[in-house]
Amino acid sequence: MEKSFSTPNPVRLYVENDVGVVVITSQPTDSSTVVLHPETPGAEELVARSVVECRPKGKRNLLVVKIPRLHGSRFVRRNGMAVRVTVPEGSDVDVVTASADVDVIGPIGDADFKTSSGDVSTDDAAGEVTAKTASGNITLGHVGGALRVDSASGDLRCSEVAGRALFNTVSGDVEIGAARHQLDVKATSGNARLGELSHGARVVGVSGDVRVLALSEGTLQVRSVSGSVAVGVVRGVDLHVDVETVSGAVHSDIPLDESPRGGRSDTRVDITVRSVSGDVGIEHALELVA
Repeated sequence: MEKSFSTPNPVRLYVENDVGVVVITSQPTDSSTVVLHPETPGAEELVARSVVECRPKGKRNLLVVKIPRLHGSRFVRRNGMAVRVTVPEGSDVDVVTASADVDVIGPIGDADFKTSSGDVSTDDAAGEVTAKTASGNITLGHVGGALRVDSASGDLRCSEVAGRALFNTVSGDVEIGAARHQLDVKATSGNARLGELSHGARVVGVSGDVRVLALSEGTLQVRSVSGSVAVGVVRGVDLHVDVETVSGAVHSDIPLDESPRGGRSDTRVDITVRSVSGDVGIEHALELVA
């Protein structure tokens, strides 16, 4: 099945597809196209029963794609459907799947993803992003607004987030390239690798390691039981450190009484770490962060 609609402006896209794959491409266009293709034998009947419609809603069109669920097959990898949608750049995206993976190519606006075990991958999103999965991995590009990501065992990755961000996982790893606003990370046993932090962060973990590559301003608060903590601090800031660990070792390459240098004495960095058995290390950040 293939359907096209005239959409001269960005749309609000809503997709439901339990099994298979969802591929969304945003590009400079004045139309939206939906292509449905069965991936497994027995899924052909789903095409005829699928809902594909576009209707006005507020100031933009609402494009809806719903693949029906067959009784007793919700979490079985059969009846897989490939849903491929092309929409104008800047469209908002809302996707719900069970095991189907979601791949978004091109710039979008706001986004909301919910999966059970499907992976989610996006390029840049100008607005707010919410993503929730049980065991799927979530990989995001630049996020221009607020961000909330929740997972039980999936890994969470984001290249850059401009707004306030919350990452919550039980056993998955968390990796953020750069956070331009307040960042909160909760990871029970997953590791957290944080790149450039412009306004500090709060990190709560149990056994996972915490690595901060470049802290340039604000307050970093870390609570950990057995995971190690390593923090890179940008040179020349007014550094204040408060570390408590019961049996772990504490090491700092930066003299903690070091005076600010480089004309940035008005920029303060506070580091607070509470740990039971994890080691804590503080060092100068590298000039370039990869």
